[in-house]
Amino acid sequence: MGGIEYRERLYAVLSDSEVSVESRIDDALDIGVDYLGLPIGFFTRIEDDTQTVVRATGEHDLIQPGETCPLDDAYCRRTVELESPLAIQDAVGSSSVSGSAVETFGLGAYIGARVVVKGETYGTVCFADTETRPGGFSDAESYFVELAARLVGQILEQQSYERELDDREAEIDTQEEVYRAVVDASFDLVFQIDPGGQITYVSDTVTDLLGYSASECIGQSCAFVLPDRETRGYAAEIYEAVMAGDTVVREFFPLEHENGESVLVDVRVTPLYSGTVSPAERTPDDIVGLQGIARDARDRHRRQRMIQVLNRVLRHNLRNDMTVIRGYAEMLYETLDAEGATQARKIVDKSDQLLALSETARQFETTLEAPPKITTADVVPVVSRAAARIDDEYPGATITVQTPETATARSSPSLETAITELLDNAAKHAGERPSITVTVLVDDSTTVRIEDDGPGLPNNERAVLSSGDETPLEHGGGLGLWLTYCIVESLGGRLTVPEHDDGTCIEVTLRRPDDAKGR
Repeated sequence: MGGIEYRERLYAVLSDSEVSVESRIDDALDIGVDYLGLPIGFFTRIEDDTQTVVRATGEHDLIQPGETCPLDDAYCRRTVELESPLAIQDAVGSSSVSGSAVETFGLGAYIGARVVVKGETYGTVCFADTETRPGGFSDAESYFVELAARLVGQILEQQSYERELDDREAEIDTQEEVYRAVVDASFDLVFQIDPGGQITYVSDTVTDLLGYSASECIGQSCAFVLPDRETRGYAAEIYEAVMAGDTVVREFFPLEHENGESVLVDVRVTPLYSGTVSPAERTPDDIVGLQGIARDARDRHRRQRMIQVLNRVLRHNLRNDMTVIRGYAEMLYETLDAEGATQARKIVDKSDQLLALSETARQFETTLEAPPKITTADVVPVVSRAAARIDDEYPGATITVQTPETATARSSPSLETAITELLDNAAKHAGERPSITVTVLVDDSTTVRIEDDGPGLPNNERAVLSSGDETPLEHGGGLGLWLTYCIVESLGGRLTVPEHDDGTCIEVTLRRPDDAKGR
């Protein structure tokens, strides 16, 4: 089993919310011990210059849960000062470990990384051996330990957040003004909605989250911050459950910012009961509205998706190494006999595929890292350039472009990448001489429709485009389509795959600026 498989196992156990945090960390330590070939793994808490072992695996008397020591006598003393993992193959000869630490613990080899929770050092995740490690630690092994520490930090932060939610819910029955003052200061959004769906209260923090003032929201239907019909359907389900007496929690629930951008929040909605009924006597008939709290979840959502996707793609040093391999394969192709040249050509072709995958992964990471610069733009030139590029790359394809003179929409420079990816996918999979039609339609929105006469879109790629499902990306397939999905989603648009008699039809629907609607 290679490094990628171990990282996949690590992510799987640490993301399993059905298992306790302690058990998840224990399983992660066992995976690390197995992967690194080190018999000892431990997770520490660093507080007040003292190291406390919280979880541990392996047989070492001083590295067991509950054991403490001064930080100056610990191998982790230097680890908590570094942004990247500390790897030591021979502790006796290392300046990063104090003599007292070596004397106390007697470890020969050590690798550890800092655990950060809410921006502060919490502790460390470490692996060690009483023997030295002559071969040292590879980059992949260091990355594994860094990923383990990062994921442990995330689940501890989530645990802290859930405790905060539980604590805040316990305050709901206190005096309303005290409740509002405390909760408003603790969350990105606090709101109340009456049985008719109108907003009766919203915290002033709504301005930072959604761009509206509190006065603009009060009296409005809550639907005005719901971006589409699907989201309104989800909201209706939440409404029905809460009005029946349930508390509902949803992660990554989409709201619409005043500027049209999508804002993902973690939301918790509870019934609001009449103050004339005691808690012990409450029934759904006594519910007079809904009250909720929300937190901005965009950064966490982005991090999670990056980990899920980028862990499945071999991106470290891929381009440089594959370029070298391709170069040697080209040389072999020129010098070998016919049978050998055929095999060399296969290496060249596979190298080209991996290099293309690497470039798509690079574009993908760039898109996720940089927030989209959304502007109002004419998408007709964007579509024309993308079609011309694919026409040059696939001479056997027939590409027909049908557009009005102009078609304005909320756009960004990355939109051209998205349209190009869709056209490239159609040209690549629609047969030797594909026929592709690109149509731009304008009404209340601007739609780019791409139709081809190929065999149709496989179900796994349809899932990528329709819902952003990452599962098909296990071996890199569909990464370009997922990049397209993320770009369109970042623009507040949507991707749909309508039923089509022959071939495939994909529609990219973009929002139009308010002053252009109806023209």
